[in-house]
Amino acid sequence: MTKKTPKGRVPSLIGGTNGRPVRVEVQRRSECYRCDDEIVAGISCIAIPELGGAFANKRRVCDACYQAILKQTSDDLEELRRL
Repeated sequence: MTKKTPKGRVPSLIGGTNGRPVRVEVQRRSECYRCDDEIVAGISCIAIPELGGAFANKRRVCDACYQAILKQTSDDLEELRRL
């Protein structure tokens, strides 16, 4: 699949809807949920749990999208410190 522009606003890890992200090794081909970039088997990626239901769905993100998420989280923390 071809890489495209990520969907919507960059999410933050601050909030009650996301669990703690973990680095996982991909067992079979997967896609980044933000940019639809292919994550091939055998490579590690970040899995961010989406809490709120009976089961926690884990959304996988590539390293580039995870860096953008970390930057957004850092910006949100900086904004909270200014309060």
